[in-house]
Amino acid sequence: MENRPVSPFFLLVSIFLLTASSLLAQTEAEKLLSIYSWRNIGPANPGGRISDVEAVESNPKIIYAGAASGGVWKSENAGITWTAVFDDQPVGSIGDIAIAQKDPNIVYVGTGEPNSRNSSPWGGGVFKTTDGGKNWEFLGLKETHHIGRIVIDPKNPDVVYVAAAGHLWGPNEERGLFKTGDGGKTWDKVLYIDERTGVIDVAMDPKNNKIIYAAAYERRRDAFSGGNPEVRYGPGAGIYVSRNSGKTWTKITKGLPTVELGRIGLAVARSDPGTVYAIIETRSSGGGRGGRGGGRGGRGSQPEQLDPNRGGIFKSTDEGKSWKQTGSYNSRPFYYSQIRVDPNDENTLWVGGGLMYSEDSGKTFESRRGSTMVDFHAIWIDPNDSDHIISGCDGGLNISFDRGKNWDIINQMPIAQFYAITADMQKPYYVYGGLQDVDSWAGPSRTRSRWGIRNRDWFSINGGDGLQAQVDPTDHTIVFTERQGGNLSRLDLKTGKNVNIRPNPQNIVNFKQYYPNYQTPSPGAGRGGGRGGGGNNPLRFDWNSPIKISKHNPRTLYFGGNHLFKSLDRGDNWSIVSNDLTSTPDKPSAIVSIGESGINPSVIWAGTNDGNVWLTRNGGMSWRQMNYAISNAPANYWVKRIEASSHVESRAYVVFDGHRNDDQEPYVYVTEDFGKTWNKISNNLPEGSVYVVREDYKNPNLLFAGTEFSIFASLDRGKTWNKFTNNFPAVPVHDLYIHPREGDLIAGTHGRGAWIADNITALQQLTGEILEEDSHLFDVRTEIKYASMIEWAFSDDKTFRAPNPPEGSTINYYLKTKPKRAELEITDVTGEKRFSTAFMDEETGPGLHSFIWNFQFNQPPFDDEQRSQFEDRIQTAIDDEESEEKKAEIQGLLDKF
Repeated sequence: MENRPVSPFFLLVSIFLLTASSLLAQTEAEKLLSIYSWRNIGPANPGGRISDVEAVESNPKIIYAGAASGGVWKSENAGITWTAVFDDQPVGSIGDIAIAQKDPNIVYVGTGEPNSRNSSPWGGGVFKTTDGGKNWEFLGLKETHHIGRIVIDPKNPDVVYVAAAGHLWGPNEERGLFKTGDGGKTWDKVLYIDERTGVIDVAMDPKNNKIIYAAAYERRRDAFSGGNPEVRYGPGAGIYVSRNSGKTWTKITKGLPTVELGRIGLAVARSDPGTVYAIIETRSSGGGRGGRGGGRGGRGSQPEQLDPNRGGIFKSTDEGKSWKQTGSYNSRPFYYSQIRVDPNDENTLWVGGGLMYSEDSGKTFESRRGSTMVDFHAIWIDPNDSDHIISGCDGGLNISFDRGKNWDIINQMPIAQFYAITADMQKPYYVYGGLQDVDSWAGPSRTRSRWGIRNRDWFSINGGDGLQAQVDPTDHTIVFTERQGGNLSRLDLKTGKNVNIRPNPQNIVNFKQYYPNYQTPSPGAGRGGGRGGGGNNPLRFDWNSPIKISKHNPRTLYFGGNHLFKSLDRGDNWSIVSNDLTSTPDKPSAIVSIGESGINPSVIWAGTNDGNVWLTRNGGMSWRQMNYAISNAPANYWVKRIEASSHVESRAYVVFDGHRNDDQEPYVYVTEDFGKTWNKISNNLPEGSVYVVREDYKNPNLLFAGTEFSIFASLDRGKTWNKFTNNFPAVPVHDLYIHPREGDLIAGTHGRGAWIADNITALQQLTGEILEEDSHLFDVRTEIKYASMIEWAFSDDKTFRAPNPPEGSTINYYLKTKPKRAELEITDVTGEKRFSTAFMDEETGPGLHSFIWNFQFNQPPFDDEQRSQFEDRIQTAIDDEESEEKKAEIQGLLDKF
């Protein structure tokens, strides 16, 4: 590989100006930011959570897939290639998709995934397309937040039912079952229980469109991560049936459990419409990950003794009037509860979770997921071919043509769900981060391949729910990763050795100082130290625990639990450097954000998931609580991020996230005096929780914010914010990282993988003084010209490919007003002009501009002999050309030459 740094050149811009004007109103800031675009680098191989998949029955090559937080994707060739068709909409969390099979160009999308996990984004209502996804119309129901199912009347695509679960973290009235008879222009709430109970599923009798089945469900999450929702059962939950198109409803009880019910999934047999199935969670279910197997070991195994009050599979053969339990399988009901009946056989079932298959109405099951990822939420069965199955899980989409015996994994959609993101200092650098349920990963920011970045360029660096990651800036082979519940590891990429370095009573050198009465558990007493402590271990860690490598010493590591932990030897040994900083020791409360000053290593900030902001100015010897000094700050909200300034020792930014308190407003504060006073700087940010704020390490006035729906930039240190999202989808942005050498902005999205805004160095250099200049040429960064690698020249169309950055050197310039003429000249170190170009009209408007120089010099001028030979060849071309129009075109080129 030949990596040759491009020699620095002296650059000169000659600009002749007509007028002058002032800049940096908000609209002008938008113009300054508009030159930047984003580059998605994947990964696509680990996939991401799929909440629904549907196909056109008359042409099953047309498939729509809805990602839990990555938008709607469409394939028109049975899954070979995919296109994101929902990216210009204001929200990317998808709950359900419904195709009008009578007119497949009509598709309804309900936003907001219904699976109620701790990282679930929320939606913004119902959308509709009438041209197969080219254009979308918003139909309302914005506050439904999470939509479990949409059913279209097969006789009339204007008649639609929407099952709305409602807000996940609080009560609201826009939940229940909604119906439209005019294609979404107006809606009626035809089934409403109360402000806590929504509808999670709805089904229609395929032959009698007046018979509607609805599953009511009460659920609510608490403010902490991991585990099951705090509320999963309620008195209003149950199966409701209408026999007059939703005008009146009856709650069915005959044969169903007599205890409070939880989540319910519904399915009606197309081959025998009077047959209806339900998968039911009850208060007695247990609801664990494995659920109650019901013959999970394989077909033909003996079913266990049935108990309706413990939930499972129920069947009705009289249009829902009465029910009988047929099986007990129901794995982790709040997360799955998906049941499908084969359109051609009323006794054959598919159930989510482990992707279980039954041919005896649910009495026995066997897993049909093969070697694919687990956690299935979406199942589509081809009514024309029951062997053709499409399934969606936490690891993406899968297609089978032999009834689940073998699967084709669809890994072309970059819908990875990052929780955190960072990068190393290689050249080119690699990006690292943890993904929901599918490990932690690393991949390059660019490659030497003409195909760009592919799935094979990414590799896994740890298992489990991948969360935080950090890389030693002096040795990229030392990587720290965290799995759920504070399980911290140190990976040596040279050897592959992965060491568990989680703080525990045995490796904390001053543990007894804080817990003198702690007794080491006897062998076999369990691991302890889990998310809530475990056993008698007093240490607690959040599901997503923060790691921080010191900016001042790469061997120094900070880790957050209910205490702040510090290691001086990369995690082999730890010290507790704070008291318990939480206020709710009976909850899984812990530190979720750490900020270390870039100026003074003794200045450290910590924020907890129960609302506390702390500061130490002496390396942890003493701490001062700060949140009470923040005027009008929300109480008990997550301190999602603390960003300690790299420019001013006393400055720090604090982000509160209120969505777990059913508050979607943005909260960002800044202090200039070590927390004595604070100013709110998020006033012009739109609705949507803020998850991260980053201060640029070169320009103290340049800030970036990642929110539930977008990325924003501020050029005036938070006074005003502008969207920084050219070609960027509306998905949650959980983390941002500014590469300290390259000046690239890297975004970790929870739903669409990693993105890079290449070379924001002009923004890093931008000042008010520059904006008053007539013109300004920004310093360019050192670039490397990469030699392309020799590789096989052919590839299939089913391969994910992400673009490399533009080849060349990006030269940024600023114009205050439009000049009469603008020219760029590049000279070598001797002062000899080697390249020049005149800018076109569209390249000379007021604002920031970019020109990519491809490292090529202008050709030296012809001597007289070369000129004569060239003119002779052109004249011959004119003489040989038959078209008079072409003759004139060539003659014009010759005249210009």
